[in-house]
Order: sequence, then structure tokens, then C-alpha cells
Amino acid sequence: MFRPARAYSSVLCTGFGRSVKVMDTTLLHTDVLVIGAGPTGLMAGAWLQKFGIEAKVIDLKSGPTKESRALALQARSMEIYRQLGLADEVQKRAVPTGEMRPGIGGRSFKSIKLNRLGYSQTHYAGLTMLEQSANEELLAEHLKNAGNPVLWEHGYDSFENTGDQLLIKCNGPQGPVHISARYVIAADGAASPLRESFDIKFEGTTDDEVFYVLDAQGVSGMGSGINLRFSDENFMLGFPMGSDGSGGERRRLLGILHEPQEDSAQKPDVDEARARTSLRNEFGVRYNSASWFATYRVHHRVAERFSQGRVFLTGDAAHIHSPVGAQGMNTGLQDAHNLVCKLADVFSGRMPETYLERYEAERRPVALRLVSTTDRLFSAATSDSWLARMIRTRAMPIFWPAMVRLIGRIPAGRRFFGYLSQIRIHYWMDERSRDRATLASGFARTRRRGKVLGRRLPWVPNRTGEAPDNFEVLNDACWQVHVYGPAGRTRGAELAAEYGVALHEFAPSPKRRLPNGSVVLVRPDMFVAHFEHVMP
Repeated sequence: MFRPARAYSSVLCTGFGRSVKVMDTTLLHTDVLVIGAGPTGLMAGAWLQKFGIEAKVIDLKSGPTKESRALALQARSMEIYRQLGLADEVQKRAVPTGEMRPGIGGRSFKSIKLNRLGYSQTHYAGLTMLEQSANEELLAEHLKNAGNPVLWEHGYDSFENTGDQLLIKCNGPQGPVHISARYVIAADGAASPLRESFDIKFEGTTDDEVFYVLDAQGVSGMGSGINLRFSDENFMLGFPMGSDGSGGERRRLLGILHEPQEDSAQKPDVDEARARTSLRNEFGVRYNSASWFATYRVHHRVAERFSQGRVFLTGDAAHIHSPVGAQGMNTGLQDAHNLVCKLADVFSGRMPETYLERYEAERRPVALRLVSTTDRLFSAATSDSWLARMIRTRAMPIFWPAMVRLIGRIPAGRRFFGYLSQIRIHYWMDERSRDRATLASGFARTRRRGKVLGRRLPWVPNRTGEAPDNFEVLNDACWQVHVYGPAGRTRGAELAAEYGVALHEFAPSPKRRLPNGSVVLVRPDMFVAHFEHVMP
């Protein structure tokens, strides 16, 4: 049942800051334990901190990762950072890019202006280039400044289910640590020991090709923005990473290493030399040095379920896929956001514990669609078939100029940005969503979504008022009712009183599917749980 919330602090356990020593084992207690301090786990920790839920994040590492790894933040992730009050700091540390530029060999074509496609859909049009290591540093600093630092060098060992609590056994720098928690969030990566502990299948495929990734300094031979180039037998992705500190350009470069050697993992210098040769000979790209180089095979896998009792899989522990579209880290950040918002509703008493079932019901379909889509795109980009090569290297130069002229003028262009930025993600909502019980369960026989219902609230900029847009009030991260235009005032007031939530009124915005008379119930994660239109 959806019911008015009580203060979070009234339902939280106490005493996590106190530890008890029994023999050589340290005993700790918390409400939520997050295992893994990558971007997903740290984002979960930051949101638990925002809601005032007692939690702790642990990781076997000694600190944030040093390698750049994942690179781009999509608009949807920036909106989540904004709710945390960290978006401005992200932008200070990041490199923005608003264009994507394809090409053939050493030739670049005219770019698609991503920031123009997205300017009417989000405050964060384009991509924000902030590497994984920088995301981890920012979020770890945020937790430390809030008085809840990550427990580094604490590795997961095993668990026991003690009924209403889970006992997680870890190995810390001073010896064994046992942590009792009501819920556990597994953000422990693609090889997730916690997922394996429950024998949860990680279904999917692994590509045969070996790919390389490197962070290069002093890069030349590339156009501005994100570069995607093809040759007859290869492809190259280049992401801007700002200055290299010596007046040159820093770039993330990815491509295929053909004819992999069995012992190539033991000869990184040999592999980098092959990658350097491919970049120079096939794409006319040169660089002075590489601060990081790695080879890998691309996996496309989704866990058969995202939860087991009080344990929830997030990020790479739940799904992994190709790097096409810079979707991986962003999907993990949104897993954490979605799950913690639901945990907060349960802790506050607003929702029953069964509400947590919606996490898997909402996020697993997103992962399945993402893996399927990126798999197809990656296959098209890397296929060595005659048809695929002809399309990439012969047809594209002919049709691309017309595509660039059209894409900004047609709905397909805006939809493309919506999918890329992840602001078009949707969840199925109950047909009878006005009923409190079905809002909580979400599993009635008939479910639906619409142009507004089940989607992230449409962004409406405010050119004249004090608040910059209708998202400013969403920084409170609470259930709320929005009314757009005077026609919906009475119904909006009724709905807000019924659910015991705040009411906010905005000017109507028909172009953004919020005409006069729109009444919207918005969840803490910015998704629309209920939508009505009252005729003026």
C-alpha cells in the first residue's frame, strides 16, 4: 500500500559507527551494505547517504581505480548527479562534447551535433566526458565528506542468512570483519562473487575478436568530438579526454586487434605496437604515448535475475555489454538510483517490502534491451561480411551528408538522442495506477506505459521564473504531484492530499507533452507513476 511516509531516521538501525570486537573479529551493523566501490556501488552509497539510510560501502581495492576505464556520462546520469547536488562539480572536472563525427580511413565526415538534437529534451545535451576513475574519486570524496567513508581493503568472503538480517563475512586490513545488514547491494563487478554464491546464471555470449583500448597523449589526425571511423577490416572509436598537459590532445582510442596471439596478454608492448600501426596505417591517427593500454573480449550477458531475497545485483554484476554508445557505466549508475529510491520508500514506511520486486521488473528489461541493441550495433560495426563492409565504406560516404542535414529536423533525430542519452527509458506502470495498492505492487494483470506515464518526467525549462526548470524541485528526491496549467489545479490538490505529498504548479508545455490540465505523480527517481489530463 502507498501510504504517507514517516521520517527515515525513525526506522533506521543505530550504532553502525560503533564496532564490537569479539576475539579477533570486528562486528559491525548497518541497514544496507554495498559490496563494491566502483561507480555503481559508490552511487548507491551516495544515494543512501542522501536519504539518511545507514549504510556502508566496502571494496577489496585500496582506493578508487587508477585506470580511466569507462568514459562518458549520458544526460540521464547527469540528471541523477544533479539530484545529489554534484552536477556542477562533475562539469568542472569533465570534458564536454556535443558532436559525433564518422569517417572512412583517414577521412572525416561532417559531424552530427548531439547538443542540438538534445537541447530541447534535457539541460545536459551532448555527452559529458568524465572517466570512471574520476567518477569514483568524486563519489568517494562525497561519502568521506559526509562522514561515511568507504571501507577500502575489505574483501567479501562469504555470507550467512540469519532471518531478517544478512551476515557478510569480510577480510579487512586488521583481520576478519563481520557486517550484519538488512539488505545487500552487490556492485562487485562482472565476476561478482556474490552472484556466484547464489548460482545465478550470467547468460549471454563472448565475441571471438580481441579489442584494444588505450588512453593516448599527443594525438593527431582526428576531427573534433567523438570520432567513429571504418576501414575494410577494422573500426576506430576516439573519445576526447581534454589536454595532455603538454599542449597536445588526449584521447581514448578503441579498435580491433586482428590475428591475436595466444600469449598476447603477456606482451602488452607488442599489442600496443600493433594497435599503433593499425591506427597510423588504416586511419591516419598518430599519438606520442599511451598512459593506459589493455586488450579484452566483448561480453554480452545479463543475469537471469537481479535479486535473491535481500540481495540485489547492480551494474556489471547484473549485465555487461559492448562499449558501443557509452552505455555501461551509465546503466549501472541508474540501477543504483532506481534501487536506492525504492529502498528509501520501504525504510520510510511509504511502501511495503514487496515494492522492491519492482527493481528487477523495471531494470532487467532495460538491460536486456540494451544488450540486444548494442550487440546488433557492435556486430554491424565489426562484421567482416561483404555487405557490412560495403555499407560502412562505400554507402556511408554517399548518404552521410544528406543524413546530417535531415537528422536535426526530423523526430528520428530527437529519438536517437533520447536513446543514446538514456532519457527515453520507460517502465511499465499499472493500468489502475490511481489505486494505492497497485502503485506499490505494480504487477496487476494489465500494465501500461504512455507518452508520459512510465517515463522520466519531460524536462520543461523555465525562461522567466526563479527556478531554472521543472527539475529543480526534483532535487528533493521525494514523491510529488506536478500540475501544468490552471485546469488541473483542483485534481492536483486532491491527488497530493490523497498521497500526502508536495504539490508544484508549472506553466503548461504542450510541445513537451504536458498541456494545460496535466496532472502528474512523480516518483523520487523522476519517473511518472501516474498521469491524468483534465480537460480545460
